[in-house]
Amino acid sequence: MKEYKCKYCSEAFGKPLLLAQHVRSKHKRAKARAKKGVEKEKQAEQVNKTIEAMGILKGLQASPSLSEGEKKILGDVSKTVEELLSYTQKSK
Repeated sequence: MKEYKCKYCSEAFGKPLLLAQHVRSKHKRAKARAKKGVEKEKQAEQVNKTIEAMGILKGLQASPSLSEGEKKILGDVSKTVEELLSYTQKSK
């Protein structure tokens, strides 16, 4: 009887159908799941960086050495960043 070997892990199978099922379930889908996990991790990291930037902006806004105009500009920027962050979180 002919054996069919998996090119990824060299496991042997008696029928081509069994080999195909094995490759799809163990190698192809696993690769796709891992790729999706990396994408979600990158998105979470970006959200964390944005939140950190918001904190820095709010800290600068409270600085006593800034003029009222500069504080207003920082307030506008932080409001815009907050809106963008909430929009991106809603679209997920």
